[in-house]
This record gives sequence, structure tokens and C-alpha cells, in this order.
Amino acid sequence: MIKFLIPINFAPYTINAVNYCRALVNRVKGEITLLYCYTKVVGENSEARVNKINSREDALAELQKLKKHILDSLPEKDNISVNMRVIDGYPEDVIVKFSEEYRPDLIVMGTKSKGETIKELLGSVTFDVIKKVSFPVMAVPNDYKLNIDKLTNILFINDFENCEYTSLHKLVRLVGAFDTKIHNVQHCPHGKDKIDPKLMKEYTEYMHSTYRNQNMICDYICDDDLIVSTQEYIDAHNIDLMAITRRKRNIISQILQPSRTKKILFNAEIPTLFFHQ
Repeated sequence: MIKFLIPINFAPYTINAVNYCRALVNRVKGEITLLYCYTKVVGENSEARVNKINSREDALAELQKLKKHILDSLPEKDNISVNMRVIDGYPEDVIVKFSEEYRPDLIVMGTKSKGETIKELLGSVTFDVIKKVSFPVMAVPNDYKLNIDKLTNILFINDFENCEYTSLHKLVRLVGAFDTKIHNVQHCPHGKDKIDPKLMKEYTEYMHSTYRNQNMICDYICDDDLIVSTQEYIDAHNIDLMAITRRKRNIISQILQPSRTKKILFNAEIPTLFFHQ
């Protein structure tokens, strides 16, 4: 059974994340936990005020409606259970703490559309959660709609040298019920002449011997601009989901170089799955 955690504030982009997850659980046996973070400190323009959540009771009532909506739309209700939690505190703190207790297989979070202001991007709860938790996080763009029959190509931005077998195993477990092809692709900013073909050979042999029933290929992206080259690959291969492993870097490197995670998160037009290493 796969455990899904969905932080929700009832804004459209978080409802879209719920709908995406609901489509996923049509194919897998799972448990969804809807988490609302309640704080009494709300401003006049806050999402809580706009959605008329003025108490914990209001939040529970809205979660109950959402739970009913999820269950009513599932053809196989025996495959899924839906839990509800309302916890006092700010989302960036509550989600991280509750995740350590709940230990989800996947946290599914909605993100706002591209083009938000710098202040909103820097204050992104989704980005804060990705940085702090040790569990996989899927960021679902506000305007993205999942066609359950279209989850056919997944891009896993890989690093053959560091053998990201743990992330690959988690990815296969999440999408194993779908007829998908996983594109294991390494970004090589310095060109093809810097590629070590032995690494790809070793990874390919492991991949095919371990996951014999999973359609997979290995490839390279050779371009110094990660965002542009990745989008070109996504367009050329009709990618429906992107996955990447996030590595912790030291303080100096974080100051001197923008985070790859942040770049991808705020430029993605398709759902992006972040693993941790």
C-alpha cells in the first residue's frame, strides 16, 4: 500500500493536486491523508480568509466534503482509504513535522502557475518542504490535468556516476501499475566528449536485470542550460512526469550557485517528482 500525503489549503492549485493524486490511486492500492494547517493569524487577503476557513471546525467540514468527493469518484473504493488531519501551525513547519510521524511514500503538493512574483517564489511552501523533508515530493502545477491513460513517458534526470538506484526503485514502485517508459537521462553540461560510456553501460545492465518488466532507456542531454535542454527533451519525447534526485550541498555552494531544485520547480510545466539523497 502506498501512503500519500496531500497538504491542502482549498486554493485551486491544492485542489488540483488532490485531483492528480485521486487519478493515481485509481491504479494503486493506497491511503490518502489530507492535511490542513490551521493558524489563527490570517490576513484579509489570505487564502484561509478567501475560502472562509475561520476555525478548525470549518477546516474539518471542508475536508469532509473533499473526502466524499474523492471516494465518490473512485470506481474501486476498496483500494483506497482517506484520512483527515487539521494541525495548528504554519504549513512549512507542520508538513515537515507531520511527515516524520506519518512517513508517507509520497507528498503531493500543488504549485502556482509560472510567472509569480519573486516574493511569492522565495516564499514557496512547496520549495521549503522539498528542502526539509526526507520523503519524495511531487509538485503538481496549477494548470496541469492528468490523463490517466497518458502517463506513458517519465523523464528521470539521473546521474549514472552516483548510481541513483534508491530513487529509481522508489520511482518504479510508484508508477509500476502504469504502462510507462522511464527515460533515465543524465545532464552533461560540458558536452559529449566528457561522457564516460562505461557508466551508462553499467547502469543500463543493472536497470534491465533488476526491472525486467519495466520499459526503460538511458540517454544524455548535452547542453549547458539545464532548463532549456530539459524542456526540449520533454517536448521531443512527450514527457508526462519528470523526476529528479535532490542532493544537499554545502553552504558555500548554495550561496554561489542557484539551486537546481528551485530552477526546475519554478519552470516546470508538468508534474515534477523530487527524491532525496
